[in-house]
Amino acid sequence: MYRFLHRVLKPAPTSPFGPYGWRTDNRSVSEKVLSGMRLGAGLIAGFLVLVMAFGGLSTLPDGAPAYGHYGRLVSWTMLCAASVIMLWTANRWAPYVPAFFCLPALFKALSVLLVGPNPNSTISYRRLSRVDATEVFAACVLVIALTWRFVGGRPAATTFLDRLALTFFVLATIESVVTPYHWPAPPLISGLAALLVAWCAYRWKLVEKQSTQTSEE
Repeated sequence: MYRFLHRVLKPAPTSPFGPYGWRTDNRSVSEKVLSGMRLGAGLIAGFLVLVMAFGGLSTLPDGAPAYGHYGRLVSWTMLCAASVIMLWTANRWAPYVPAFFCLPALFKALSVLLVGPNPNSTISYRRLSRVDATEVFAACVLVIALTWRFVGGRPAATTFLDRLALTFFVLATIESVVTPYHWPAPPLISGLAALLVAWCAYRWKLVEKQSTQTSEE
C-alpha cells in the first residue's frame, strides 16, 4: 500500500509517444519485435480497462441493465478497479489522450463545419448542427491544448494532480457517452475543468522554476 501511494503521489516520467520517432532507431530486430509486443499488450490492456469502466458506468444509472442481484456491487467494483488502474498507469497512457479521445471527433466536427450537416444521414455525427459541431471542435482543441505537454520526445512528468485530472476526464467522457445528455454534457465540462486546473498548476510551477533560475543567475 505504501509503495502504491508513494508511486502515485510522486511525479513520474511520462512514457514518450513513439520515442524512436524523434531520433534514429538503432535497436536490433528482436528488440523492435519485443517493443512492439509490449506496445500491443499495453493497448489491449488499456482497451480492457476502458471496457471495464464503460461496463461499470453504464449500469449505474437508475433503470440501466444490471449484473444480476448484485448488479450495483459489480458495477461499483468494475468502476473502482478501472479507476485505480488508470490512476496507477496515467504516466503511460497520458500521451495517447489527444489522439485517442479528440482527433477523431475533431475531424468529424470539422467535416460538418466545412460540408454542412445532413439531417437524413444514417451517420450520427453528420446530423449535428453547425453550432453543436463548433462546440465539439472547440472542446477537442481545448483538450489537445491542455494535454499536449505529454506529447513529444521529452514529455512533461505526470504529477499526482495530472493523474487525478486525466483519470477523472476519461471517466467523465465515458459518462457523457453512456448517459444521454444535452450537449455540452455536464460531466464533460467537469472533466475539462479538471484538465484546466492541472494545466494551470503545471504552468505555475514552470514559471516559478524559471523565475528561480533567473534569480540565481
